[in-house]
Amino acid sequence: MQNEYLRHPLDPWKLCSAESVISIDLPMQNMRRLQEMLVSAEGEAHYELQFSLGEHRLLQVQGKVRGEVTLECQRCLEAVSQTLENEFMWGLVTSEEAAVNLPRTHEPVFIENEKLDLLPALEDELILALPLVAYHPEGGCQLPGQFNEQQPEVQVTTKKENPFSALADLKKSLKSGQ
Repeated sequence: MQNEYLRHPLDPWKLCSAESVISIDLPMQNMRRLQEMLVSAEGEAHYELQFSLGEHRLLQVQGKVRGEVTLECQRCLEAVSQTLENEFMWGLVTSEEAAVNLPRTHEPVFIENEKLDLLPALEDELILALPLVAYHPEGGCQLPGQFNEQQPEVQVTTKKENPFSALADLKKSLKSGQ
């Protein structure tokens, strides 16, 4: 039944009027844009969506997403697993003007021809939940062998030249010339 919500655009008025609650497990393989940001598209995201009518008959959806994704660690460039959790509140709108007038707590999600295409909106929420950079926990990176070996420290000592030595030489030459 849950895949039925993703196959066809939904009637948001009907869902909000009935205050429907939908639970969806969405495989990562179904989200093409998200796959481009992941090392592996294995696993799935779990969504809980609660449709309702807000003030002034505003169509709204309160939701939660939880999933585990595999990203590239920015320290060692190996795969790192990250758990994503995010809560969101959508305001379903049909125009830019309606989107501007939404309360600050709502994100605008556009509906076309009185229908809601759920898959792109769900994918957007998971993309927004991704961290800016992914890292293994401290000490969890496996660095390549060339970086693990202790390299001997090379100390270069150079004699610092006195910036006033030229003046001292000039002073000596003036004294010897007298």
